[in-house]
Amino acid sequence: MPRSQDATVCDALSGGSRRRRWRVQTGVKIYVLVAVLALAGCGESEAAPPEVLEKAAAVVECGTFELDQGEQLSQEAGLCLLGAAQKGQIARLEVTVPTVEGDPITTVYATRPDGSVEVVEDNRQDPWGPQEVTREVCTGPVVAEHGLTFSQCGKTTE
Repeated sequence: MPRSQDATVCDALSGGSRRRRWRVQTGVKIYVLVAVLALAGCGESEAAPPEVLEKAAAVVECGTFELDQGEQLSQEAGLCLLGAAQKGQIARLEVTVPTVEGDPITTVYATRPDGSVEVVEDNRQDPWGPQEVTREVCTGPVVAEHGLTFSQCGKTTE
């Protein structure tokens, strides 16, 4: 059915400009969204190290490990940390494990002179997790089949 000339003019004046306005507004929204997402990644890139490491003169390095899905921490690395804790030495161990989706979760273990272990876990790269850095001081470290376990842990006060 042919459209009247008045309807075509009205469409051009209202609908056409609305469409253009919608496209411009949508384009601006997309640019703003991209800028916000880009700036969101500009925050702190690394978690602060365990406090005991910042104050230590000498640190026993037990290694940095990036494990694959299902891979376990080596006994040697766990025993290194456990031995340092028993001797009252400052030691550091860093372990990164993937979530089920493959996102990295990094945990840094640092022994203290009293034999406790400061545990800093950074799961900010896991979009399904709480996306935070947690700090705990744990006692009773044990090298278990699936890594390190502790008899007791509690949040640190800052």
